[in-house]
Amino acid sequence: MDIESTTVTPEEIAQFRAELADNPSAIAALDEIEECEGYLEDAIPLLLIEAGTERDRSLSDILEKCRKFICQEEVREALESGMIAPAIEPIAMGAGIPPGVATAIGICAFKLGIKKVCADCAD
Repeated sequence: MDIESTTVTPEEIAQFRAELADNPSAIAALDEIEECEGYLEDAIPLLLIEAGTERDRSLSDILEKCRKFICQEEVREALESGMIAPAIEPIAMGAGIPPGVATAIGICAFKLGIKKVCADCAD
């Protein structure tokens, strides 16, 4: 998986904003992603710093920590269909990360492809 070059386009950010309009944490995460010109590798550490948690974790570390929650059937199905909202709470609660970070991780998993993310993942 080429996590480091995973970016979100302005069009995708606009689409996610519409889907997540009633979730202030998700909108704040999208703002951060937008400020980082769509680069998730840059945005996620900033979101972690703002939340005061796990500042020194890399994107791949956080994604690995969240993987078993991303790969749960209902979360996986939501992300496969491009729906981020239903995945935020299970990822955040399961991995013990802030909802904004979970939003960015859900988007990252969606962009990488759920089949790739969940390959070799025993749920």
